[in-house]
Amino acid sequence: MRIIKKCGLILFLNLALNSFGQNQPDAALTKKVEKAILSLKVKDPSVSDPVSVDSQLIWNSSKTQFAVVVKSKVLAGWHIYAYVPKTQPYLQYKLVLETPKGVTPLTDWTKPNSYPYADNIFVYKGQQVFTRYFSVKDLASGSKITTGLFYQTCDIRQCLPPKTKAKELKL
Repeated sequence: MRIIKKCGLILFLNLALNSFGQNQPDAALTKKVEKAILSLKVKDPSVSDPVSVDSQLIWNSSKTQFAVVVKSKVLAGWHIYAYVPKTQPYLQYKLVLETPKGVTPLTDWTKPNSYPYADNIFVYKGQQVFTRYFSVKDLASGSKITTGLFYQTCDIRQCLPPKTKAKELKL
């Protein structure tokens, strides 16, 4: 009976390790993404457009995985909503993502830290970086993804209408 339990445990651990390894971003890709985040330039926001957004796609060397990076800058004195309770009238941000067949997420979005605001609301100020990793299999030629940010931005006196800023990226 002990041998059966040991064999079962070994089989379980082997399956768990193999499954875990398949759902992780390539370590070299992760390093590449860290560098790309530093070099991705987002134009400075202005009073007439207090949120700037840009995005980039980064491939691993074997073209089996990629990462999507969405970077935004919010003008000083303005914020976008990271979390809004249902009892509040503001609109929480949403990441825009449309992927073709053959693209599978490896991770959830990594999100920046938010700041507490009034009434259990959390906001983003300054610069934010959102990252998500994907695997690719049997991708059609010329495939594209669309990614970006939907948000409502406010300052102490006013809120602007909600806006979506998205970009199409060629795979």
